[in-house]
Amino acid sequence: MPEEIQMTPEGHRRLEETLHKERARRDEAVTTMSQTRDEENSLEDLGMQAGQPDLPGMEARILELEDALERAVIVDTPPAGAGEVVLGAVVVLHDQTHDRELKVQLVSGVEVSALAGGPAQVSDDSPVGRALLGRRAGESFEVELPGGTVQYGVREITGA
Repeated sequence: MPEEIQMTPEGHRRLEETLHKERARRDEAVTTMSQTRDEENSLEDLGMQAGQPDLPGMEARILELEDALERAVIVDTPPAGAGEVVLGAVVVLHDQTHDRELKVQLVSGVEVSALAGGPAQVSDDSPVGRALLGRRAGESFEVELPGGTVQYGVREITGA
């Protein structure tokens, strides 16, 4: 059985929109190629070949999105004042290493590229996301990042 992918309701909606757009782009590309082929009546036209869209790439992206949506399990949006960091929670972190505050939302890896606007998204499979999951307000933790170790403090946890 394929592994489930937990995601927020907003992330699921955005993935569905992305899938719809990708299907429309593919269909448009196929129609354009067919019309061009009929007009040119020659598949060996180098200009046409160079200008062709990457249909296999488009199809792979569509299959990837369909797979993620089929395996999706939508998690409940955490309530305001949630006790611990769960998927979908918005967290105010204090980056103690650089003395700055960050507002982030913990989301699944497939959602990161599909979400837009709002707080920065942190994938639950990233180093910060893994360390953040299950934390409570007032807790501190360290994360080893490519640029060195960073210490964070959880200031506030809210719903999405």
